[in-house]
Amino acid sequence: MKKRLLSAFLCAAMLATMIPAAFASDLDGHWSKNFIEYLDSEGIINPSATTGKYEPERKVTRAEFMRYVNRAFHFTEKASISYSDVQSNSWYYDTVRIAEKYGYINGTGNGRMNPEGYVTREQAAVILGRLYKADPGNVKPANLSFKDKTKVAAWSAGYVKAAVDKGIITGYKDNTFKPTKVITRAELAKILYYYLGTSLSTAGKAYTGSDLKSDTANVTISESCTLSDATIDGDLYLTEGLASDAVQLNDVYVKGTIIVAGGTVTMTNTMSDHIVVSSPMGRLLQVTAAGAARFPNTEVRSTAVLYEKKLTTAGYEGFADVKINGDKKVSLTLDADINHLELDTESTVSTTANASVYRMTASKPASVTGYGTIYQAEIKSSGVSFASSVRVSGYTIANGVTATAGGQTLTGSVTAAVSPESIAVDLNNLSALGKNVAVTVPNGLKIEKIESNGAVLTAGTDYTQTSTGAAISADWLGRLPRGSYKLTLTLSDGKTAAIAIAVTDSSVSENVQNASFDRYYKSENYADVRTRLSGANTSEDIRDVVLGLSSIDYTFDSSTRSLILPRGVLAQLRAGSYTISVELKNGKTEAFTLTVSDSAPTGESWAVEEYNTFSPSEPKFTLPLTRTSLKSVTVNGDTLTSNKDYTVSGQTLTLKKSALERYRKDGTTVVFSADLADSTTYALVIDYVKRK
Repeated sequence: MKKRLLSAFLCAAMLATMIPAAFASDLDGHWSKNFIEYLDSEGIINPSATTGKYEPERKVTRAEFMRYVNRAFHFTEKASISYSDVQSNSWYYDTVRIAEKYGYINGTGNGRMNPEGYVTREQAAVILGRLYKADPGNVKPANLSFKDKTKVAAWSAGYVKAAVDKGIITGYKDNTFKPTKVITRAELAKILYYYLGTSLSTAGKAYTGSDLKSDTANVTISESCTLSDATIDGDLYLTEGLASDAVQLNDVYVKGTIIVAGGTVTMTNTMSDHIVVSSPMGRLLQVTAAGAARFPNTEVRSTAVLYEKKLTTAGYEGFADVKINGDKKVSLTLDADINHLELDTESTVSTTANASVYRMTASKPASVTGYGTIYQAEIKSSGVSFASSVRVSGYTIANGVTATAGGQTLTGSVTAAVSPESIAVDLNNLSALGKNVAVTVPNGLKIEKIESNGAVLTAGTDYTQTSTGAAISADWLGRLPRGSYKLTLTLSDGKTAAIAIAVTDSSVSENVQNASFDRYYKSENYADVRTRLSGANTSEDIRDVVLGLSSIDYTFDSSTRSLILPRGVLAQLRAGSYTISVELKNGKTEAFTLTVSDSAPTGESWAVEEYNTFSPSEPKFTLPLTRTSLKSVTVNGDTLTSNKDYTVSGQTLTLKKSALERYRKDGTTVVFSADLADSTTYALVIDYVKRK
């Protein structure tokens, strides 16, 4: 009896394994065979459990459409629903709950979802276009080129055009689109196939460019993974299904748009002309640019953090222009240097101490908090405010518009000009100041208040009013410790002005309070920065040297009591002003301002690395090799040998010790030239040092 039962089980198993043959017969000769089979392999579209057939010509219901979308993008979270036509015992109940949670499909009105209704071609274009954050713009049906364009609904025209332009949905041979035609399983399979492109859906897997399909342009990531050494011809979509999972992009070039709808993504040596950051679920999205990263245009449509970390290559400087343009109020945290920040939606922007915005345009109410710097703000809307901890160097305000900074109302136009723009104080020669320093303001204005780094000066003691402005007391100036300060003057017309104060002490002859450094290796000011410390006799007296929030490499010359910041280390900094804090073991801190410039000619590409001959390690350079290749590396007229003198992995070139030792001369700079196939040349600058 047991043998008979076993035989029966084996027969059943054999029949089960034969079912794929039925599938094949259902698709043999059908134009959708490859599309459906691929989606089946991804667990998206499956055959009937009862017939074993795919039924490619069967019409697709709204419930089926939702199920396939949920599977394709790994949507799993559920919302509460109360549609009258979706019962808890129906097979599509959880399917609709998931669709509702991710917000990509709307009900049909009157509390109904119509799950058993059919999906038309234009509806499919709209739903998938929303998922891919397509911008419908102001496209009208008349703007389309199809013969039946008048049949395209106004609400779908922009999405239809976007799908057609990308080759995702095509028209028919007679130049019609047939927008109201119900899609079949075969047509949906084709649409999903091209929207998805290559689906990277295995959690924890390390993908490379060799894993990408050659017949599709897009790439979709729906699970935490790594993608390296890849060129993507279309869009890269990080789906909402990622939640907060981490994604690593290394040496990736995206010709289309990077769409970040989910996840925490770090993009190292990665480039794309356009990024869209948008989560309809309101999740916090974090996007980090690192290494040789370049993103000229970034749109932020929901809560997000933009972070720049260890950018390495000139011309590849992370986020450039950032625009906030969501449908709802947007919160953005910036830990980056931004060229232009556009606020086209009501927003809250928080800037870290390391953040800089060179130009900000606010067309809607906005609150700017944190500790960063706004170099020029163009305020076009009332309701814009800046926290007192945010430095605003200059601003313009449109007529009839009011804004606030540190609780004070800003009106008028340009930040007021006062004289002098800066005051130099030598603690060893205070007599040079006289009894006070005169400050002049524009005619007809008075000084209402003077602040120094947040502290309000006392009128009549720290300064006195004059007919032309004020007289700053030399006694007050002489009480300032060495360092850099800013006087903020509030004038009678509501404008503010700033005066920089630099306090030095010439009795400490080698002390550099306002040090400067040119990161261009050919400049005269490309040199170690030396600062004499009053509170340190040996290196043992120093606990740490800090730039921003991070420690910085240094050496100490005991014979002159001088802190030395090596030029090779400083060359890694971007142009700008930095505060260097020397934390002493006695609990005191000495600080000075370092101004970094970059006099490199336009178009010259270069990078600096140190080679410490005392403790040698092979320096690495990041090159833009996603779109080109390395032809050769030369130095002093010699051509180096690949894999012996240098190696290349992805976009990283490593100079080997064997080559570096041949040209070694401590204390000198040697330039290796990397010639690329696109006729560009990168200067690989090696600073030879010998340091314990």
